[in-house]
Amino acid sequence: MLTTSKKIINYPKIGDITYKRNSRARRLSISINNSKGVRVTIPGTLSFRSAESFVLSKSEWIIEKVQYFNNRVDLIIQSGVYKTRTHTLIYFPVSSTKIVVKIDSQYINVFYPEQFDISNQQVQLAAKKGIENAYRIEAKEILPQRVEFNAQKYGFRFNRISIKRTTSRWGSCSSKNNINLSIFLMKLPDELIDYIIIHELCHTIHKNHGSKFWAALDQITGGNAKKFSKEVKKFKTGV
Repeated sequence: MLTTSKKIINYPKIGDITYKRNSRARRLSISINNSKGVRVTIPGTLSFRSAESFVLSKSEWIIEKVQYFNNRVDLIIQSGVYKTRTHTLIYFPVSSTKIVVKIDSQYINVFYPEQFDISNQQVQLAAKKGIENAYRIEAKEILPQRVEFNAQKYGFRFNRISIKRTTSRWGSCSSKNNINLSIFLMKLPDELIDYIIIHELCHTIHKNHGSKFWAALDQITGGNAKKFSKEVKKFKTGV
């Protein structure tokens, strides 16, 4: 049976953190976004003290993420400036009272009421949704074949591939060897996309980040596993 409990604690340098216990959770996770702030999911077997200790050990990372999201609040997505891998965002003022987003092979077309400015919150939300949909289209076209290619090349076996709007991590591998990948992988160069995929494929054999896992990953990446891991951290999930 699913059991949950929640508590909110304020920390001087971080602000509010919401802790939620979930008996079905397999691991402790930290998620940060504009709408919900900092949220920590605690698996049923982990004590709150251990969870809090881990969270506080990540305080610098959490503060950096919170500041990143705070700085993005007032950013306006400009027409012709925001580009995904194969799409460019374009705004079109129209006489309609509705906001409509249409995606073709090259553009994310945002049609908005002419009495609005593109800085209007609803217009910006529509633009972000359109960008996410473009990433999803690109991810579903590219990622499955990249997983298949790397699995065959390096001799891995996996069960299923799922592509989701995940903002807490680039990818994951379940206990049943299901590979889950974020649509925002489309923001990365090809070399780092393959690194994330190989990272998750290695988890089909090594279920943790122990020495055997890193040795396997390092062997496949020509000794560049740590280097690629650092490079990935320069990118952010989300729009």
